[in-house]
Amino acid sequence: MKRLITMGAVAVTLAVTMGACSNMFTPPSAESRSAEAAWIGKDRVQLANQMGQPKEAVPMTDTGGEMLYYSYEGHHYVFETDPEGKITSAVRTR
Repeated sequence: MKRLITMGAVAVTLAVTMGACSNMFTPPSAESRSAEAAWIGKDRVQLANQMGQPKEAVPMTDTGGEMLYYSYEGHHYVFETDPEGKITSAVRTR
């Protein structure tokens, strides 16, 4: 029983430590954040002209917009649009 409690404590400690250090491995650069932010307010058509068609487009029933998943020049992006097709958020995931 003691061994099980010790193993659980070690597992929790390890999980908390890894979670706290996760930002240290891939810090987002200011340049990449501004690159994605430049898409906010633009039209979905402008995005398609630049990056092509999305790998996946998922309708969002709560907002009426879409989540658009792109892979472009070795990077992965997720864009959220409003019902009119304007980009409301943009994130580079990898």
